[in-house]
Amino acid sequence: MTVRLLSRPAALATAAALAAMASFGAQAANGTPSNRGVGVNLGAFDYFTPDLPTINQLKRAGGWFTQCSYPRDAGCTGFTNGQSSWDTLEQAKLDLDEQGYPKTLPAAGDTNVKYRTVAALMFQDDARVHPAGKYVVLYDGAGTLEYGLAGTKVAAESKPGRDVVSVTNSDNAGLLLTIRATTPGNHIRNIRVLPPGGVCSLDTAQFALTSAECSGKGKGELVPFENLKGRTWHPSFVADLKGFRTLRFLDWNKTNTSPLANWVDRPKVNDALWTGTGGVPTPAMISLANEVGADPWINLPTHASDDYAMRFARQAKSLLAPKLNLIVEYSNEPWNYGFSQSHWMREQARATWPDQISKGKSDYELQPSWYAMRSVQLCQIVKKEFGADAARVKCVFNGQASNSWISAQQMDCPFAVSKLGQACSKFMDGMAIAPYFASHIGDPAVRSTVKTWYTQPDGGLNKMFEEILGVDANGNKVTPPLYGKTRESDIDGSVAQVKKWMTANKTEATNRGLPLMAYEGGQHLVMYAGDNDQQWLNLMIAANRDPRMGKAYSQTLTDWQAVGGQVYAMYNHVYKPGKYGVWGLKETQFQGTNHKWQAVLPYRDSKTCWWTGCTR
Repeated sequence: MTVRLLSRPAALATAAALAAMASFGAQAANGTPSNRGVGVNLGAFDYFTPDLPTINQLKRAGGWFTQCSYPRDAGCTGFTNGQSSWDTLEQAKLDLDEQGYPKTLPAAGDTNVKYRTVAALMFQDDARVHPAGKYVVLYDGAGTLEYGLAGTKVAAESKPGRDVVSVTNSDNAGLLLTIRATTPGNHIRNIRVLPPGGVCSLDTAQFALTSAECSGKGKGELVPFENLKGRTWHPSFVADLKGFRTLRFLDWNKTNTSPLANWVDRPKVNDALWTGTGGVPTPAMISLANEVGADPWINLPTHASDDYAMRFARQAKSLLAPKLNLIVEYSNEPWNYGFSQSHWMREQARATWPDQISKGKSDYELQPSWYAMRSVQLCQIVKKEFGADAARVKCVFNGQASNSWISAQQMDCPFAVSKLGQACSKFMDGMAIAPYFASHIGDPAVRSTVKTWYTQPDGGLNKMFEEILGVDANGNKVTPPLYGKTRESDIDGSVAQVKKWMTANKTEATNRGLPLMAYEGGQHLVMYAGDNDQQWLNLMIAANRDPRMGKAYSQTLTDWQAVGGQVYAMYNHVYKPGKYGVWGLKETQFQGTNHKWQAVLPYRDSKTCWWTGCTR
């Protein structure tokens, strides 16, 4: 099914909303700042991601559906251009309040629209991570809420403003919440969908699903989520993240697709949903970082204006816990032509330096200078707003691990020096790369060889790890099976190849006085566009579940330290395996046995950071 996301109304926050934001940002700013060296990218903030970041599950609903039902609703026929009774695609006609809740619904005889109800979907395809049981739905205002698919209202336990809903645990049937009726002037709003369980009264950081899980461990009684005040984040999610040095919010603020340019259009804490085109609000991201004790690593939108950067900085400074730093990165992967922002930046580079184009320079050569120049400009704005605390702002470039020329060009920004007065490296605090390994194994150009692996008794796993680690199942050195078939295969294996990339980028960064950081990293087994090879998909999923993948992660982190890299932000926390990748250290939030996760845990829990000056 298709989910349509709504942009937020461009309205200034009221005094009440500002007060709520301040309270939100101040809550639970109690995480002990981490002295570890590894961070993590968070999974996408979507209803289908198999984690539970927030207590209020509506925040992750997929967006409002405008719906009708035939024959009950007149006009619920004659659909065109992708419309259906499930989603009439009339979101632009919704009458929303400032937080994005529908203020009114169409009358039964309204011929201007087809929809009669508005609905939101949660948990669909989330790998059954959501617990089954009784959910409490709280709301303000007057009207009627209905529940479908995996949810059934328990009428005997419900009353106006508080519904009890029985929810089943199914991967292919999410919870559908429908606004069937709402009272104009007192419309249904402030909806909170709270899952079963809560925390223990004597250990408020401990998630418990039942009272027995608290009393049986001598931790007091269960305090249901409904009775918790001022808590936003699910305790299990927080427990997973405590100890990581940084949380990178790339996917939470939808960096690769964000249209945000002006601060007034930003998502806000009191918004009904945090899944719009602008992603999760900045105060929410900083609140989580504060509670975890991790530096927030936040990507500024590609189209961010100077005013956006200024107001972002003011908000971040007011909310960030005192001992934490703010890592600022402009956009994401400006060199990756699979993302639209790289093409837009090339256009900006051409427009900025037409004289260089006339001299025969390509926009490919100019783009690193333009990206670096804009990074510097935004960084300077943020640091200025931090004033005496400017040293807490760490601005980083985003370079290409396999091409250290990109890193050098960004740091030197030769075409921007005349505008800035000196090289871009003089204004920034780090060069960040993504030292992924094994991406070349999925290339269709070598698939004919990979297909021969499928016939092996293990389905190709031994051959896979010969390519990744350069050793056989007994640990003996072998020539990787793709060596000589693609220039990206290294005689010592893919992990060893990536160490060479790390070394080259570290040299470029050191020569310019900057530390080397990793904004992402880990395995990169993928299916390329148009690839429908189910056996390859099965193999790459099996490889990610193999103990040797844990060894590969341990080795790449050891290599990173040997090269002299600083913080390494793994990609990513939780991800459901599929044709778009097997990125997660964990496949669901409640899975703790994954070998990748186990390889990284010591860096979260016990191994201190390894570079000079890294302790708080």
